[in-house]
This record gives sequence, structure tokens and C-alpha cells, in this order.
Amino acid sequence: MASIKKEFKNVMTLYYLLKLDKKVPTDHKKIKARQNRLVYKTMKRAYDQVPFYREKFEANGLTPDDFHSAEDLVKFPVMDRAELRKWMQDEFDAHPDKVKDWVVYATSGSSGVPLKFALTQRESACMDANWIRVLMYAGYKPFTGKMLTFLTTHAKVDPKKGDSWVQKLGILRRKIVPEHLYVGEGMRDLIELVNEYKPDCLAFRKNVLARMAVYAKAHDMKIHQPVVYTPVAEKVDEVTRKLLEETFGPNLMDAYGCNEIGSCAIKLPGMDNYYINSDTHVLNLIDDEGNLSDEGRVIGTTLYKRDFPIINYEIGDTMTSETIDGVRYIKTINGRMNDMVKHADGTETSAAELWKIPNGITGIAQFRYIQTAIDEMHILLVRDPGRPEHSNKEIEEFYEKKFEELFGGPEFKLVFEWMDEIPPDENGKMRCFICNVK
Repeated sequence: MASIKKEFKNVMTLYYLLKLDKKVPTDHKKIKARQNRLVYKTMKRAYDQVPFYREKFEANGLTPDDFHSAEDLVKFPVMDRAELRKWMQDEFDAHPDKVKDWVVYATSGSSGVPLKFALTQRESACMDANWIRVLMYAGYKPFTGKMLTFLTTHAKVDPKKGDSWVQKLGILRRKIVPEHLYVGEGMRDLIELVNEYKPDCLAFRKNVLARMAVYAKAHDMKIHQPVVYTPVAEKVDEVTRKLLEETFGPNLMDAYGCNEIGSCAIKLPGMDNYYINSDTHVLNLIDDEGNLSDEGRVIGTTLYKRDFPIINYEIGDTMTSETIDGVRYIKTINGRMNDMVKHADGTETSAAELWKIPNGITGIAQFRYIQTAIDEMHILLVRDPGRPEHSNKEIEEFYEKKFEELFGGPEFKLVFEWMDEIPPDENGKMRCFICNVK
């Protein structure tokens, strides 16, 4: 397994940045042809160089020649989180001498047990370049702009050490903020920091941006509007989108991805759908039978990883899509597959419909559902200080009506909790639905 030295990673990042698209391409014929070539190249390399995948090919009677398009990947077995975890642990155990040269990431554990996985320096450089170019899609200029971001965006970064030599030259300048320090009245300090630093790019978790917006409205504070801002690591619901655009301006960039495969889809202001980064990723949707579908579970494949490729990975989300001239675009991101409402008759239904309820009434800035019992749902709500049209009681009555319409009657006792803010979970994220029913 060839690798580059850590000190050359910045050079390799620049190399990949020069190769990757910096604007969303529109020529569907070229997009599809390039992606098809990269699919074959990825599968050929995995077959020839990665024993973990060679076994999968042989066990299923497949060869690289079976894969010449994104759609062909449906023939390959799907890999879940548990299988990825075991493969990575096997690599750590088999190559203890190489681990020091790898970049080791860990997921937050929001969907279960945290996952530790490795990238070579080359792969990490391309992942970094991919994120930079995603920001460039939205108008961010990395060689002259400034970014304000949260601590866990960058692995193994110590903010106390200050800028690297690259940043001291004015390139890729960033200030890194430990988000967990800014809760409650700490929001004022964070807003003042944003106004003082004046970032061109603001990359915080969605719940932090939402809490900043609520605090600013409640205290009549203005917030610097960056060239681009992106809610990271959490799905953007329409209630939050409206709140953020009122506060931070129209330049919201909605990027989709996960730690395991990186940022893979992008929705810019004015775009109807999410564009999938076709030079680095494939996203396919499959139904319950494993067939390609326009609606279903999202399965991700990296086209840039040579040593630890991720092929047909079950990310854990459901989506809808449409295909235009052979190119798949994501229409809606429905959320985690394990966000399920449990019912007394033993059935489960997706919590995705609950996300739509706040769209029908004004006055809500944040929301969260917690199913505490088979017949009880707690609804945590934060008022939008700028939208007084409806009282708390009217909003509660609206929820009760919508729940009865959705579930065909008064199935749940609704317990409303009005809060000044909904704080994040221990991992920094804020899930909008939690089921505590075993």
C-alpha cells in the first residue's frame, strides 16, 4: 500500500483541488461518461489491490468488467456499518506499524456505536480538497477567504497551536470554535465572535446556527452575513431553513455527506435538487428488495479512495431522487432510517412526516419529538421571537390536530415543553426525533 508522507499532504490537497470540479457541471453527457469511467477504475483497483473486496467479488461471481456505470453497482453486495467496522478493525490489527501514517477518524455515534475508520494521507488530502471545492461551488474563495468552523470539522486539530504555515501565507485561513462552550447566554459571545471575525464562510452545526438566530432575534442583535454558510452534520428542515435565511441571508449551502465517505451532494441557492459530486461519488437509491429505485435507502460509493475504498455503503438515510439524461439528482433527504415511531399494535412508521408539521404554522424556531411511551409523545418547542402571529396554545392545538390527521385519531398523549433553546446532545448534534420506547 503506497502512501505519501504527512508533510506532503497539503501539496497533495492542492493537487486534487486543481483536478476536481469547482463549479457544478451541467453537461449530462460528460458527467455520466466520466462517472462511468471512474466506477470501472474504482472496481478494478478494489479487485486487484484490496483483499477485503476481492473476496466479495469472488463470493458473488463478479469481476470488474461487470461494472461500467453507477447503476451497475447495484450488482455488488451492500456493506453495512458493522461490516465496515470489522474490516477497519482487521486493518488496524494487521498493520499496527502503518497506523501512525494513516488519518484515523471516528464518527459521533449518533446512529449507534461510534465507528473508527482509516484513510491514507492521499485519501485524506482528496477528502479535504473535496470539501474545499464544495465551498467553492457556493462562491467561497479558499486562497483569500476566511472560514469560521467548529472544532470537530478537522481531525486532530489543536486550536491552541495557531495557524499552519499555509494559513500564515493567507491560504485556507480558518478559526476553529469549540461549539459546546456556547450555550445559553454564551450565544452572545459566539455572535460577537462572528461579527468580529467576519468570516466569508460559516460552517457550524444546524442546531448552533438555529440557536444563534433565535438568540439574535430575541435580543435584537445583527449577525454578519457571510459569502456562504452551511449547516453541517444535521439535516436542514424547512422551518430551520427559513429561520437561517432570515438571519444569515440567502447564501445557505446545503451539503450532504457523512464522515465515512465525505461530502457527496450539494444544493446551492436557487437549485431544485441536490447535485451528486460525480467526480468523487456515486449515490444510488435502492428499495427493500435491493433494486434501484427513485425512492429508498441511499447507498454510497467513493470514487477517489484507492486504499480503503467504500463501495455500496449503507449510509442510513432515505431519499427521493430523479434521473435526468442518465444523471441522478437527489430531490429530498428524508432522514435516518432508524427514526421510527412505534405503535401499540407493534408496527412502526417513519418519523419523516413529523418534520413537516411545523411547516404549516408560523412561530416555531426549533422543534424536537421524544417518544417516551407507546402512547406518549413529548414535543419540545422554541418560539421564533419574530413571529408572534400565533399563541403557544394555538400552536399546540395545531399540533394536536395534525397528529390526529396523521395517525387517524388521538393515538398519542402530547406533552408540550416550551424552551428558550433546545441544547445539543453530548456528541454536539441535535436529533429532531428520539424514540425511547424499547
